[in-house]
Amino acid sequence: MNFTNGNNGNNGGNQWGNGYNNNGYNNGYNNGNTGFNQSMFGSQNNNYNNYNQNGYGYNNQQQYNQYNQYQQPQYNQFNQPQYANNVNGQGMKNSFMDSFANPRIRSLRKHAGEGVGDDVSTFGGVAAKTIYLVLVFGLGLISFFILHSVFSKNSVITDGGLLYQQEFVIYAGALILALISGIVTAFAPKTTAFFGTIYCVCMGYAVTVTSYAYAQEYKGIVFEALGLTLLIIGVLTVLYSKGVIRVTGRFRKVVYTTLIVSVLGGLIFFIVAMAAPNSSFVRSIIEINNGPIGILFAVIGVALASAILTIDFDNAAQTVQQGLPKTYEWVASFGLVTGVIYLYLKVLQLLAKIQNNR
Repeated sequence: MNFTNGNNGNNGGNQWGNGYNNNGYNNGYNNGNTGFNQSMFGSQNNNYNNYNQNGYGYNNQQQYNQYNQYQQPQYNQFNQPQYANNVNGQGMKNSFMDSFANPRIRSLRKHAGEGVGDDVSTFGGVAAKTIYLVLVFGLGLISFFILHSVFSKNSVITDGGLLYQQEFVIYAGALILALISGIVTAFAPKTTAFFGTIYCVCMGYAVTVTSYAYAQEYKGIVFEALGLTLLIIGVLTVLYSKGVIRVTGRFRKVVYTTLIVSVLGGLIFFIVAMAAPNSSFVRSIIEINNGPIGILFAVIGVALASAILTIDFDNAAQTVQQGLPKTYEWVASFGLVTGVIYLYLKVLQLLAKIQNNR
């Protein structure tokens, strides 16, 4: 009697579980064999379709809806184009990776997300390397005063009464070497540790020569330029960290385009001035540049340098956030140092023009 009732119980269970026997097992078995006999991947999804039947309605049950929650609107941000095909960071098509004007940034696209474990860039690493490059820059600064003291003992001062003849040769060589090093780091970011060091030493010397010349002409201008530069850096840091200034792809393109135009314009004027220094064109440009319009151009130059430094802030942040290898900390720190140097020179130029027009 118990055996019969047991069978009846089983029959009842089987009748109650027809969804399992008919739809879950049989369909799964048949569909599985059907999928097996077809191309290896062509119909394999049929193997999973049986789980949507009555017996194995796994994905349709309320308790398993968490597997579908990522289709909700709040997760739609991950379905945007900039996150498409994001394998090792390849799909990160944000403003950091979309720059058309900077080969250094373009070359970083393929390295996003490659950092693993301790090899990932960190803000601490960027800060440490920035301090290193600043100290190297300081060595170039100190070298000027040491050499200037040495040359003063047995050298002839130039007609300008500021520098000795040997210093002009060193100054020109430092500028050329700095230019070459900067170009190499732009196209070969992994060499930044070496060539960035050379650049900072050379620019330390060259910037000190420039500052020395300005200081002889305008009393106290160097300290004013240093103070104003630090003030601008502080304001930019606060505005960027608070999100007031956002570095977008369009922002980058406008800034880099303006920089290229200004560099090309200066190069053209330099060539014309060398070829025809006494031409009316050259004299008129110099006269305009020394007047109120020259101050306006200098203000634009400071604004451009500030925008470039803001981009350098964003490059450093994106280097860490996108998980680039640790070697790219050098790229980020080098960008910050070069941005500060460029800003200081533009501030120095602006202050000199203001004093000329008093």
